[in-house]
Amino acid sequence: MEKPISAEKVQRLLVRGTNWVGDSVMALPALDQIRRGFPRAQITLMVLPWVSGIYEDCELVDEVLLYDRQEKHRGIGGRLKLIQQLRARKFEAIVLFQNAFEAALLANLAKIPLRIGYRRDARGWLLSHSLTIDPRLQKLHQSYYYLDLVERLLGCTRTIDSISSSDVPLPLELPPGQWFTISSQRKESARQILREEGISGRKPIVGVNPGASFGSAKRWSKERYAGLLDQLAYEQETDIVIFGSAAEVDIAKAIATGMRYPPVILSGKTTLSDLIALISCCDLFITNDSGPMHLAAALQIPMLAIFGPTDEIATGPTSVKAVVIKKKVECSPCLLRECPIDHRCMTRITVEEVYGHAVQQLQKIRA
Repeated sequence: MEKPISAEKVQRLLVRGTNWVGDSVMALPALDQIRRGFPRAQITLMVLPWVSGIYEDCELVDEVLLYDRQEKHRGIGGRLKLIQQLRARKFEAIVLFQNAFEAALLANLAKIPLRIGYRRDARGWLLSHSLTIDPRLQKLHQSYYYLDLVERLLGCTRTIDSISSSDVPLPLELPPGQWFTISSQRKESARQILREEGISGRKPIVGVNPGASFGSAKRWSKERYAGLLDQLAYEQETDIVIFGSAAEVDIAKAIATGMRYPPVILSGKTTLSDLIALISCCDLFITNDSGPMHLAAALQIPMLAIFGPTDEIATGPTSVKAVVIKKKVECSPCLLRECPIDHRCMTRITVEEVYGHAVQQLQKIRA
């Protein structure tokens, strides 16, 4: 069933957020639309712990509720605890950005009357408002996927109706400082971390994210990163900071081993909240298609985004300050985790090409 919901009838609204960093950033325009559409409602966002840092200073929600399925909500007993917790809160509506069957089942068992989401994963019968996916969304940025769900829920003008078939399907740009904010205390803590690593801020800071959790196919080579970063450190007199998860420490170390000018390695040493604040201190961010790419885009940090097997139209950075570097090859986008052939989508991107774009970005910053 699809019909608009009256905002006046919803005082307690729950939003089930997405499970991944990039998806969470791409859902921010939809979360903003919820805030606008339900101005008087108490909005609670339920997310997994590892993405909660995104919303630490977020004004779009009133509360963040952790769904900790590794500890507190683990197993059947943990899920029952969560269901009881949700029932006690007496939410009148839930919007499901998360697409899984379990998300709809939990909402149903929690007896939330209005359950809104896309009809996916055989869960349509669990929803009060089960929406089909508009086929036009297949050719648009993923941010429209979440936004269209909310616009149909509210019965307001749909953004995708204003996009003609001849338009370039661009992502929704995130206004700086409006949806994705960082407190002055967090920013100063990030600067202190950099100072302790010997970075005073006198030189331009280039942040680098050479990993990608999806798989090796999304990663530009360690050797090329090493050559690029050496050039930037020496010829452009920049400080280099390498970010990444604990699982990506070896990637950072391999890059550093191939460099003459040692970078600062913060891979595996930061929380998501710390990472966001540290990225905000960077003058330029160089990255593969990854969660940190979306964070830098939301922060409006000048960026170079290196794309290979994935589709920049669907999941590119939501920022006019981002430059996407990609080669047109016959097999891309393949969306594979590992390349079965010669990784040509990435090997054709040279150090010289990326360095040229980096110099242009740094010149703009210095100007």
